[in-house]
Amino acid sequence: MSWLNVKHATYLDPWIRVPLMWPEPGLEDVEAAQSPQAWARIFAEAWWEDFATEKPRPGEVELLTDILVMHANRAPAICPGFDVFLHLPHPRDIPITVFVDLLEIEEEDCDTALRELTHADADYAIEPPIVEKFDSPHLGTGLRVLRYFQDEDSNEVHAGLRYAWRYESGSEAADVLILLSHPEPGRIIRAFPDIDEFARTIRISPDEEADTWKSA
Repeated sequence: MSWLNVKHATYLDPWIRVPLMWPEPGLEDVEAAQSPQAWARIFAEAWWEDFATEKPRPGEVELLTDILVMHANRAPAICPGFDVFLHLPHPRDIPITVFVDLLEIEEEDCDTALRELTHADADYAIEPPIVEKFDSPHLGTGLRVLRYFQDEDSNEVHAGLRYAWRYESGSEAADVLILLSHPEPGRIIRAFPDIDEFARTIRISPDEEADTWKSA
């Protein structure tokens, strides 16, 4: 059996992995893994130190801490079971929440499945989605789909981005999905290089590597 390996994405800047439970299993002695508040405070301070050329104004570390706590509490419930990452290139930016998971195959035809997973033919999009093949060194060729849609609550135009692949190895088969959306379309467009790099780090690893955090 194999597992979805997102470990390498944790080494990329400017990405933050959001733990799915507290304290995080196996990290009971790590302060940042004990609670959303501890995790958020540590990362808020680190992000201002690492990604800002200026010092934070009064209250800005606390503001980012509150934003991260909100994401830690809410994001895992949006797509239960998905791994969750935040794209945050500057501590004053609004994070992009990215979800990643390995899915049981529901549609046998690969092309049809990838189009369904990426919403390549979404009838709710305000213009035809931009559908492109996307190559991964670990997952092969999949699809990347960018679409624009109107939010039902605010009527604002949002951007959504999805990546999908069919993974097959011997008797094992599954679909891999990455999804995200944002109320500021330009924010996703500017983040494209980082998101593409992130997507190309995702891989499927054999069970024997499950306990090796830095396995290739």
